Amino acid sequence: MSQETFERELARRADDVHAAPLSFQDVRGRARSIQRRRRAAVAGTVAAAVALVVIVPSVLTGGHGKDSRAPEPAPPVPGHTAVLHDRKVEMPDGTTVDLPVDNAHVAQLGVLTDGRIVVAMQKPYVVRVYQPDGTLQQEFPVASNAITMSARDDAVAWVDPDHTVRVLSTGVADPAVLPGIPMPGEAYGTIDAVLDAEHLLVGDGTTTSGELTPAGATDLAGHDKFRVLDVSPVGTLWAVSFLPDAAHEDGGCAGLYDPETREITAQSCSAYTLAFAPDGQHLVSGYYENNMVGGVKVLDLDLRPVATVEPAGRTSAVSRVAWADADHVLASVTDWQSSTWTLERVGLDGADPDVLEGPATGSNPERVAEYILSE
Repeated sequence: MSQETFERELARRADDVHAAPLSFQDVRGRARSIQRRRRAAVAGTVAAAVALVVIVPSVLTGGHGKDSRAPEPAPPVPGHTAVLHDRKVEMPDGTTVDLPVDNAHVAQLGVLTDGRIVVAMQKPYVVRVYQPDGTLQQEFPVASNAITMSARDDAVAWVDPDHTVRVLSTGVADPAVLPGIPMPGEAYGTIDAVLDAEHLLVGDGTTTSGELTPAGATDLAGHDKFRVLDVSPVGTLWAVSFLPDAAHEDGGCAGLYDPETREITAQSCSAYTLAFAPDGQHLVSGYYENNMVGGVKVLDLDLRPVATVEPAGRTSAVSRVAWADADHVLASVTDWQSSTWTLERVGLDGADPDVLEGPATGSNPERVAEYILSE
């Protein structure tokens, strides 16, 4: 994907970290670490931010050698993430499409395998579907401006104001209509994962409680209380977050769940949001504060650190991060004092990152993401 965020539009990504849904203002209020760094920063000229990757040897993390799990086959789609910047979308194959939207008005971006671009808008509050050439095809009202992509990017889903769920599939002109997510009163549920166009994992925004199909919703019996954050490319593992407990009040813990055996295969209380790589062999993790991402790490399937994306400079931070391909992540890096931005491609091999764009002056990163990465 999803990955997949990696606001998930900020408000939805914040839900993944905390026990209950939080607003953007809630997240800003909890951003103590970035605020402390800001108070400690020295005023003056700030160099352009550059992301550095540190490879952590497994011997230092207490890990073992080769992972015993069989590798998952990679999805057949080359590349993985599209980038929206300055009213243009750069596709994974390097082509660009003019898109008449302002980043300040965009919550999420997705690209179907047929080339159509799906945008969850904050202003107006709708989901828009654009043709591969950037012309507007359709616009839909939404209960929440959140979209959920399938792991293979061949389907995207959202919740309609009438409580039904809409699923748009590759090669299909109009979205299918699925029944509503069971919720008390007039509340709307959330779509936590799209397994395929007819099988969705849904919940209440705190835990994932059921599977939604054209026939309706069924309970996910026999699993622990968790929320699904992402699904591996072939669906054999789910990345999940657990509710906070007395020992982990700030954000709870995260883990990997095998839906066939109904077992937790790995767990970490130092991992936050989780998004699978396109080949399913690694995950990227981070926590969202002040519309930026901290603690960005790449983890293996035992949730051991493999690499860390660490911006240089005391006033630098990662704005957004997503998988470029199985061996690289894309990081939008910003200096929040000078509003300087770069887009960087960071490999897992420890080599210096490739600066794809910038440095250039842009918007205040606490308000706008200059580079929006697709789900």
